[in-house]
Amino acid sequence: MKWFGRSKEPENSKVSSGMPTLQTIYRHCTTLNPQKIIRQPIAKTRFVVLDTETTGFQANSRDEIISIALLELNGLEKTDREYKTLINPGRPIPESSTEIHGIRDADVRDAPILGDKLADIIMFIDEAIVVGHHISFDIDFLSKHLQKLIGCSLQNPWIDTMWLYAELTGKPDHYKLDEVARASGVEIAERHTAYGDAHATADIFIQLTQRMIKPADPVSRLIAMQYNYEM
Repeated sequence: MKWFGRSKEPENSKVSSGMPTLQTIYRHCTTLNPQKIIRQPIAKTRFVVLDTETTGFQANSRDEIISIALLELNGLEKTDREYKTLINPGRPIPESSTEIHGIRDADVRDAPILGDKLADIIMFIDEAIVVGHHISFDIDFLSKHLQKLIGCSLQNPWIDTMWLYAELTGKPDHYKLDEVARASGVEIAERHTAYGDAHATADIFIQLTQRMIKPADPVSRLIAMQYNYEM
């Protein structure tokens, strides 16, 4: 992932059209300082847990987000601040995907498109560390639209709970959320919904982090730990 630091808006971009939401997103992506964020102690860091449901598994093809949930943590404490919405993907939802998450075309017919909610999503994330299970999957879907609209990917540092679990157990593998939740004693309410999975991921993240690192330690140390078992 490339850190962007352009001093002016890209030519021929929709950013230059005067649309304030795109300008806001662009400024966020190009002025964020990841190094400053990761130097903060765990206890004083803002985390945002992210989960999505999609039409399929290929972010770089025609698959799209159909549901997204964001939950805020201050340090290792959940706050009451959260964001969730259905998204109209602009394409039919395959039955094979509906069998997993239960979302049908009729459920998203009147939902907003992602482009109309992208500013809200990015501003909710703001300067947080993004947390998720198989988080690169969710980030790829968001970054696809950021690249399309403003030519910039999501710049926030991230932590993957699957990688943390592999580091803690010393057993590298592609663990599903269910497996890590069961091993952590976390119950998943509303499995395969963005909101339910985000809450479970938040609980798992809190447990794993408490077992692996001290609250006064910098986030950079926790980020480094996950790379011991990068898949």
